[in-house]
Amino acid sequence: MKRVSVIALFVIMVCLSVFPASAVDYMFDAETVSKSVYLESLSAKTVVYEKDADRRSYPASTTKIMTYIITAENVSDFDQTAVTIRQDAIEGLDPESTVMGLSSHIGEQVSVRDLLYGLMLPSGNDAALVLADYVGGSIPEFVSKMNAKAAELGCTNTHFVNPHGLFDSEHYTTARDMAQIAKYAMTLPGFMEICNTVYYTPDGFDTLHNTNYMLDEYAEDGAYYYPYTRGIKTGYLDEAGKCLVTSSDKEGDQYICVCLGADYSFSENINYAMKDTAKLYDWAYENLGVQTIYSPSDSLASVDVKYVREGKTLSAVPEKEITAFLPKQYDKNRLDTRISCPDQVEAPVKKGDVLGTVSVRYEDLELGTVNLVATEDVERNVSHLRAFVQEHTKLTVISAVSLLLLIIFLIVLIRIKSVRKRRGKRPSNGRRYRD
Repeated sequence: MKRVSVIALFVIMVCLSVFPASAVDYMFDAETVSKSVYLESLSAKTVVYEKDADRRSYPASTTKIMTYIITAENVSDFDQTAVTIRQDAIEGLDPESTVMGLSSHIGEQVSVRDLLYGLMLPSGNDAALVLADYVGGSIPEFVSKMNAKAAELGCTNTHFVNPHGLFDSEHYTTARDMAQIAKYAMTLPGFMEICNTVYYTPDGFDTLHNTNYMLDEYAEDGAYYYPYTRGIKTGYLDEAGKCLVTSSDKEGDQYICVCLGADYSFSENINYAMKDTAKLYDWAYENLGVQTIYSPSDSLASVDVKYVREGKTLSAVPEKEITAFLPKQYDKNRLDTRISCPDQVEAPVKKGDVLGTVSVRYEDLELGTVNLVATEDVERNVSHLRAFVQEHTKLTVISAVSLLLLIIFLIVLIRIKSVRKRRGKRPSNGRRYRD
């Protein structure tokens, strides 16, 4: 049931995030070094910046986000499930590969929770192999689960070959796909707690240190520290460059950022994936936010009210706020407001009665349609007869004039008949007429 509810939650998240990325120009005009970038507001479910987000890239150790997902979906209790460390499970790793130190614990049992910390903090390739072997029964079976999950999440340009992300030409993803994978992982038990931890010491191990220096104000003399960072995973290979998946949360305003393929040289020793990420977050928090386009106090139309003495005009206001995730300095001239409201309504009217609607667009983005409602009560205080006269003034005047003309015509007709009748009764004067 837990797994079903988590999947349902992710489906809801995906459905809420179908707004077109290009519907609004959010006006990020700075340069980024990373070859592929994806930035999404999780709060607004809106993509606000992309740079070759569908470009195939080597994910390096950001692969381990998917390794966590498959493990979490197949192990119900991280603390009570222990894995015996076998030499054959970790053989073949490059001596310079990042590890959590499992080679010193062959034959011992280590909890899945400790292995997950080893996977996500120091980016332990040994932890990835041990978890994959335990959960999948074999590495190929585990990788098959990884690819099936990627397909389930709608990642159409992702293919995994291993659970740790070491180079293989057939092991690839995109910034957009990796964001989908990370958003799903964020809904899973323990994920954000683990990947947001800076230091962790499993029993019998040296202290593990998170390779994401954006979380640690002391790492690299604080050169990459960003206080609003929440996780998630770093990655590096010569073939992949510096890679980074993070989220951020500033007073409830949340983002996810993926930077892949930032060139790196050991002589320069600058992690541009982290620099790009901090730059993008700074820009987003400074320039973007939920803007109130219209509020219930805004009078958007005036409506005459019939059947009220001395006349009455009502203000029509939005029933609720119309808001949109836009640049704070958005161009109000680009708003397209369409009001549908009658010129007149009949009293009585109650406060809150629907008078019409208002629909708003900004560039290509539909902001919504809400009802326009009355701001006050208006009682009817005109009698039916007076109301009829008021409503049919022209007809009343025409009728009155017609009636008056008819009366005059009848009077004249009666007088003519009366005169003719009197003339017919006069005596003859005896005249004779010749033929």
